[in-house]
Amino acid sequence: MVEQIETEERVELLQKFEKPALETPVEPPRTLTARQQELKDKIVAHAAANAIRKRLPTLKTVPKRHLAPLVKDVNAALSTVQITSIEQTNQYAYSAAVIVTEELGLLQPRQPQRKSTGKPKWKVRLELKIKNLRSDASNLKNMKEKKLKNDKIKQYLIRKYWLNTRKIEEALEIVKEQITATARKIERYEARIIQYRQNQLFQSDQRRFYQSLNQTTDTVTIKPEKIATTKFWKELWENNKNYNKNAGWIKEFEGKFSQNKMELMEITTEMISKRVQKVKNWTSPGSDQLHGFWLKHLISLHGKMAQQFNEMLQKGSISEWLTTGRTHLIQKDPAKGAAPVNYRPITCLPTMFKLLTGIIADRIQDYLEEKNILPDEQKGNKRKSRGTKDQLLINKMILKNCKSRKANLHMTWIDYKKAFDSLPHSWIIKCLDAIGISKNVGTLIENMMEHWKTELFAGNESYGLVNIRRGIFQGDSLSHLLFIIAMIPLSTILQKTNLGYQTSKNSHKISHLMYMDDLKLYGKTETEIQSLTNTVRIFSTDISMEFGLDKCSTVALKMGKIIESEDINMPNGQTIKCHQPEAYKYLGILQLDNIKHEHVKTVVNKEYTQRVRKILKSKLNGGNTIKAINTWAIPVVRYTAGIINWTQMELDNLDRKTRKLMTIHHSLHPRC
Repeated sequence: MVEQIETEERVELLQKFEKPALETPVEPPRTLTARQQELKDKIVAHAAANAIRKRLPTLKTVPKRHLAPLVKDVNAALSTVQITSIEQTNQYAYSAAVIVTEELGLLQPRQPQRKSTGKPKWKVRLELKIKNLRSDASNLKNMKEKKLKNDKIKQYLIRKYWLNTRKIEEALEIVKEQITATARKIERYEARIIQYRQNQLFQSDQRRFYQSLNQTTDTVTIKPEKIATTKFWKELWENNKNYNKNAGWIKEFEGKFSQNKMELMEITTEMISKRVQKVKNWTSPGSDQLHGFWLKHLISLHGKMAQQFNEMLQKGSISEWLTTGRTHLIQKDPAKGAAPVNYRPITCLPTMFKLLTGIIADRIQDYLEEKNILPDEQKGNKRKSRGTKDQLLINKMILKNCKSRKANLHMTWIDYKKAFDSLPHSWIIKCLDAIGISKNVGTLIENMMEHWKTELFAGNESYGLVNIRRGIFQGDSLSHLLFIIAMIPLSTILQKTNLGYQTSKNSHKISHLMYMDDLKLYGKTETEIQSLTNTVRIFSTDISMEFGLDKCSTVALKMGKIIESEDINMPNGQTIKCHQPEAYKYLGILQLDNIKHEHVKTVVNKEYTQRVRKILKSKLNGGNTIKAINTWAIPVVRYTAGIINWTQMELDNLDRKTRKLMTIHHSLHPRC
């Protein structure tokens, strides 16, 4: 009996301290109101129909007092629905979005309308009125000069303009005033329509509004040739390549992080709720047509998603629809024509996939920071960092130090050809394993990459599916982190060379700066810079990446002054040209032996003024005008703060010019 009691106590203690199961705890059944039950029935019916998904309208302009109660009832309804798979979760989320949109009256079936090629009726009516008034003015003038012979027209004019008691000259002036007033009315109506449309567009999509001011859009103006384009991207993405497994530096890289191990990852409901807050509400969705807003606010699905994401981590597999993107080809430079290489791929991924990879990216980032694995030289995707600004400030310090100390300095800018699109998957997996990423995360990422595919679009025309066996998506938070991890060994190798520039005798040697794939090398002598460049070349060749030699450059400084130097000739026959005397644009700032302050000021001043003028010429209301200046024009100047040596007088002149422009366009009182 005593043994039985002890056994029961042990079982009870084990149950108390046992790790919670991944399954969502069973909640007691709740009673739905009639309204909630009605919504549930509609959602279930829509989900069962499994109709072809269409893009849903955004709800940016819907008042919160109308939307919040409806979403609350939908959450209550969804909490009672039995969901067993990630596909069902996605389907019910989309169905809920459809029903909410219908309930708000924003998804009414539209009657097919003929495209109106003519003018609006109000404009036709007013223009006809002007035409008739001009005819009357002409007849009154002829009547005054006694040239009008038609008695019917005479009687008509006498009756209409009271010519029995009024002079013809007076009537003629009245007609002219009516013509002017009607023309002004047309202008006023048209201006009001433009004002309404521009303010609506600004409220719903600022990016598109700014593009309209620049007269550019994301749509393809000239479509590339279909067969050639598909062939180009297939050769790039489907051409699977491996890294050089015999490279000697790989073992050294593995040994450096051999003691680091990341714990097995488990996704909780709290992690879902926290990460989903970072998801943008109304960015373009992937093939599932589900906006981020719905994942953010359908909180009753968060627990189910956590359970299903954990199942993926346990099994190390993922559904193919989650890893299928929609890639839109955007023309880079219209002057370069419709060559396939002149199009930039922008990929839209399913929102659930971005949520999952975002959670994984956060956990990996925490681990990298905890173990201090990320190199200080890399500022891409780094927390508590200003990214490019940090690198530009360090670069400015080095150039200034070289000038003040009259030291020698050799610099090389390295640019990769299609860096994100050419990285081998095998190398990404190798790096994840080498830095100690947990097995379940590594296996899931490997499975994701095996199933990556995307459908190419030029405008609304599909160019077909392309499998991605090389390169990364670039459409989610994890992609950029994977690229940075793949470049960690490069920083490790360059640090080990013990080469680089020193700002003082005992200071740390700076061999390179990186922001994602933008790399700048520093050396004290020509031999050093050649050695560093060749080291980068060997690493790049081993991981099947190539230099974009047309954008690579080198420059030499002796005693703080630029000198003529020879090109860098590499053992494989490639050459990096000496960049002289032109400036090189590094992270958006022109520089060579020093930052080109005056040139950058001129460019920034011109761009800032153009943007302010375009905003003020638009029909935005007062609040939106100030917001547009702060979000579109001011950042042009703010990016250069601390990097470009602005004087107080120059900034005051810029402020004065802004006020003048606002006064000219009636956005500021002259006395302000």
